[in-house]
Amino acid sequence: MAVLVAAAAATIAGVLVSHDPPAGRGLPSHDVAADALPAGTEAGASAVPCPLPAPGSAPVPTLAGAKARCLGSSQPVDVGAAVAGAPTVLNLWASWCAPCREEMPVLDAYAATPGAVRVVGVNVRDRPSSAASLVRALQIGYPSFTDADEVAGALVAPPLLPLSYVVGTDGSVRRLQDVLVFRDVAQVTESVAAALRERQE
Repeated sequence: MAVLVAAAAATIAGVLVSHDPPAGRGLPSHDVAADALPAGTEAGASAVPCPLPAPGSAPVPTLAGAKARCLGSSQPVDVGAAVAGAPTVLNLWASWCAPCREEMPVLDAYAATPGAVRVVGVNVRDRPSSAASLVRALQIGYPSFTDADEVAGALVAPPLLPLSYVVGTDGSVRRLQDVLVFRDVAQVTESVAAALRERQE
């Protein structure tokens, strides 16, 4: 019974992910021209630079070797190395996920607040061109990795979007589970701070 209640709550709060983006869930129409572009030339891709590791930082063990490329870039990078050395919120999202569309502007506002930790999107099971179009439409100012299913696999992410994780300076990775979909900046601030405190205790 508890399992059924949990599954129902998860379905209401987020979008369960199938192997392919579900039809009829706000999936953007297939943009043939944009999808025909070489990788890294997504129309509308943000000019936000990819995150860089702090000098001398060891790759995050959980993510070491997981490859993705920053939206708008053609070069895949090791995400475990790219997010090392600084506290980081990793937010898994897709353009066809309605709760993701609601949450991303909240994360963007959080990222702009003093004292916020770095926010990096992880676009999964999506068309990079559709992801770039959404980033442009929502005017998201933080970077996102795309072609990032390896990252979701390394995190052993459940089939639910959106999902957020905090990467600590010590390389630890913790899933944020207290709030399924962030609705305001205060929720993000409190959830991230609590996760980082728990790693220090």
